Amino acid sequence: MDAYINGDTPLAKSSNRETPTMTIAASGHNNTDLNSYLAVEFEFLHDVLEAWRITKEQGVDLRVVIKVRANGYRGEYERFVQEYFPGLVNELLDNSPMAAVFEQTDFFITIYSHTLFEASCLGIPCLYYKNDKEVLDPPFDGNSELVTVDSIGELVNAIEDFRSDHARFEPFLQKSVMEKYIGSLDGGNLERNLNFIYDLVNHDETGLVQ
Repeated sequence: MDAYINGDTPLAKSSNRETPTMTIAASGHNNTDLNSYLAVEFEFLHDVLEAWRITKEQGVDLRVVIKVRANGYRGEYERFVQEYFPGLVNELLDNSPMAAVFEQTDFFITIYSHTLFEASCLGIPCLYYKNDKEVLDPPFDGNSELVTVDSIGELVNAIEDFRSDHARFEPFLQKSVMEKYIGSLDGGNLERNLNFIYDLVNHDETGLVQ
């Protein structure tokens, strides 16, 4: 996180609002939560792409990229898109690092993921599409700074709000908000972590310096 330093605001990214790239980071089954289910990733993708289909029919020009999780199966996504949404996706990525994905991203949509924090710190407007029933802590509770929607209609509205540079996306882009959730963005995290490790190494179980 020490890379995300730029004064009082996150690293600025000038989003393309006319012909932007919208990146959709795939969902995934959470096997530690009984509210999750195996098909959640494809239901998530269906809703987001259906919202994009509606938006495209209104004459909007977007470049759409799908980022598959590292433990996902690219072939399944390719077959899904080809069967249900042919011609709507420009690129499908799987092994690309998120830093490279964000370089070409103007608008980012995913589930409850740490990648939302990374995108925000890079100045990329973010959207959490909540098609799950999981009860989560802020900012994934639906009542925090992170823009959260839970229906296809709201997805369509959110895409249009991004294109019109709506202020609803601004709170989650603020450095003070990021620091509330992920800690200090002052460039000193590596040094603090090292000092913590050295402190553990240099003290025995009684807390005395060896």
